Amino acid sequence: MPYAQSDLRIHYRVVGDGPPVLWHTGGCGDGRMWELAGYLDGLPGYTHLLMDHRGRGRSDAPMDLAGHVMPRYVADALAVLDAAGADRAAFVGYSFGAHVGFALGLSNPRRLTGLVALDSFPDPADTPSAARADALRVLARGTRDVIEEFVASEREPVPAWLVEELCATDSLAFAGSIEAQAIEPDLWGEASSLNLRVLLVLGIDEGDQRETALGRRLVQGLPHGELVTLDVAHLAAFHRVDLTLPPLERFLDDVSRSLTSG
Repeated sequence: MPYAQSDLRIHYRVVGDGPPVLWHTGGCGDGRMWELAGYLDGLPGYTHLLMDHRGRGRSDAPMDLAGHVMPRYVADALAVLDAAGADRAAFVGYSFGAHVGFALGLSNPRRLTGLVALDSFPDPADTPSAARADALRVLARGTRDVIEEFVASEREPVPAWLVEELCATDSLAFAGSIEAQAIEPDLWGEASSLNLRVLLVLGIDEGDQRETALGRRLVQGLPHGELVTLDVAHLAAFHRVDLTLPPLERFLDDVSRSLTSG
C-alpha cells in the first residue's frame, strides 16, 4: 500500500500503465471517486495516480486548520509524484482540486505536462475573510448537512454512492480545504506567467453569465488556456462522465504525446 511523505503520510494508488496522470478531488471525497465515476475505465493507457489528499481516505490528517494551507497541499501532490517516480505528469483537479492544480502549476510548472481544472478556479471577488467564514460554517454544521443541502440544489439526481463518498469526509478536512483557499496564489495576477497547457471545464448552471465571463477572461489571460462549458451544475460536472470524458480524453492525449516526443 503506497504512501508518499510530506509533513504527513499521503496515501495513493497506482492504476494502469502509460503516461502519468495525477488525480485530485475537491473539498470532500478521496481518490476512489475517480474510479467509481468511471474516469479510469474511460481513459485506458495511462498510469493513474489516485491520491487521498490530506485528511481524506487513508492519508494522515492535520490536527487543526493550521495544517490546511495551500503550500502543504501542493507539497503533498509533489510528494506523490516523487514517490511514484513521475518527473512530470498531467494533473486533473475537481473543485478544490483545481485550485491545488493552479497553485502547483504556478510554483512548479516543469512538473506538469498539462492541467485540467474541472469546474472551479479562484474567484477574483473572493476574500480571505469570506473563505475563513465559510470554513467555520462547515465546522459548525458538519459535512453531511452542507453536502445534502448542496445535493438538493442540483438540477439532476446525484448518484447515491457519490453523496455518501462526499459525506464521509471529516468536517475539519472539508473546512480545511476552504481555509486553504484564503491564502492561495494570486492566479489572476500571475496568469500570464503560467506557461502550461490548461483545460478549464466549467459546468454552467442555468446560464450563469458571470461564471462564463470569468472563465473566458481567465483562459484569455493564460498563455495556453482552453475553455469548455457544460450545461450542468457543479456535482454533475464530476459524475456526468458522458460529458466530461470527451474533452479530457482529447486533452490528455495531446499533452501525453508532447511528453513522449519530448
